[in-house]
Amino acid sequence: MPQVDIDPTTRIEGHHSTTLQVEDGVVTEAKSKMDMFRGIESIVLGRPPSDAPQFCQMVCGVCFTCHRQASILAVEDAAKRAGVFDEVPKQGRLLRDIMEGMFLIWNHTIHLFTLAGPDYSETAAGTGFDRLDAFEGDGYQDALNRQRVLLQAFAEFGGKAPHPLTYAPGGVATSPDEETIEDVKDTVEQVSDWLGPTEAVPAVLENVRDGEVESDSAQGLHDVLSILVGAESVDADTFGCGPGRFFANGMFRGLEEEGYVFPRGIYEDGSVSRPTREEMVEKIREDTAYSWYTDESGGHPGEAPAPDPMPEKEGAYSWGKAPRYDGQPMETGPLARLIAGDRDPFDLRAELCGEPDESSTLHRLTARAQELLLVRDLLVEWLDELDPDGTFSVEFDDDFSGQGVGLWGASRGALSHWCTIEDGDISQYQIISPTLWNLGPRDSDDVPSIFEQAAVGMEVDDVGDPLDVLRTIRSFDPCLGCAVHVQSPDEEFETKLEPVSPAGAPDAR
Repeated sequence: MPQVDIDPTTRIEGHHSTTLQVEDGVVTEAKSKMDMFRGIESIVLGRPPSDAPQFCQMVCGVCFTCHRQASILAVEDAAKRAGVFDEVPKQGRLLRDIMEGMFLIWNHTIHLFTLAGPDYSETAAGTGFDRLDAFEGDGYQDALNRQRVLLQAFAEFGGKAPHPLTYAPGGVATSPDEETIEDVKDTVEQVSDWLGPTEAVPAVLENVRDGEVESDSAQGLHDVLSILVGAESVDADTFGCGPGRFFANGMFRGLEEEGYVFPRGIYEDGSVSRPTREEMVEKIREDTAYSWYTDESGGHPGEAPAPDPMPEKEGAYSWGKAPRYDGQPMETGPLARLIAGDRDPFDLRAELCGEPDESSTLHRLTARAQELLLVRDLLVEWLDELDPDGTFSVEFDDDFSGQGVGLWGASRGALSHWCTIEDGDISQYQIISPTLWNLGPRDSDDVPSIFEQAAVGMEVDDVGDPLDVLRTIRSFDPCLGCAVHVQSPDEEFETKLEPVSPAGAPDAR
């Protein structure tokens, strides 16, 4: 029985590897390995709660806004339960949603064109969609330019990107003027024009299937659907199939007075249930049976201490924990959000994948494209409602004791931050990222994670190039920076920074 080791598995950051057992050309077992220590929670201990978002957003340079948002929500929840804080003003909440929406569009574009798209491009898969060539393709270059200008517009509200400075407990520490709002609108409209109208999806899909990948309008949409058709052409709807259990935290208030635009929900056994927030929080646990942490590092995240490393632990194979909901591994991400919201815009998943509420590599790619369009449309509406004369924040005082949970729907799926605050200092903190839900290790009952289950049964024609397994891993859009973090060595070390030599550089005057 050949063993296949894939390291790294992603085009972002590394830190993840996979070991496959293959028999007669079929995967019989998969182990998902997170290869670095996780410890950001330890850094915030003993600090005032308003410090937590600043540190926690630095979990990752890609998923920076969602961690800041979830951390703020956790701190605000603790303050509400302590009776010292009420609500974020509507304009502050709306600006946060706008920034999160811009970030999500940026992130989904990176996924579709950079992290997953090359798996279906001319150079990587021979599909013929040369616009998606990751080195010279016009489609790839166009998307890269749109990502850049969108992040520049994000920085108009956030102060900088990555790691914005403006939104904080109590709201947003800025009041954008009319000129700034209009500048951001102009940029979003430019990106929107490149992408093309959402209602054009059926016509563009037909054109792409007919081989017409050039377009005078909606070129971004043509390129996105080319990726999906490329995935369809390699039967991506038949591999990487998860167990059909989905978990969504809820995301975006937008213009809603109550509830979420993308609602909270659990999908299993063919139907959606909508537990209360309290019921959902109560049923979440983390298992460390196969993680390089002590047993005490697992359990309910509202009670467990910051992760305590145990690198010599027998049988362990990952620095990631194994989150479970009501004892079960759950798939999370855009597909989970759309299924929880009973959405399949233009029946696109039904058209490309068959049953829209199932799980496969193509289902995940398609749902991400659908969510990209949905959020783009919402973002245009929200920007029109932003009032520079409105109230964006209220005073927030760190001096309280309480417990809180921040549940958020990051671009990669369900994210939660958990904190305990005692007399104005953080005494306990935990983070559960989407990648832990999807690519964590087994639990104490030897139940594999979502990806580990999805890989079993997949065909591997060439053990030297298990491309479909890699396509499946990337369909989850894993971000290992969110799941594992740097541990400094005990001994002393020196870092030396030297400026780049200006020799040969163009005149910057």
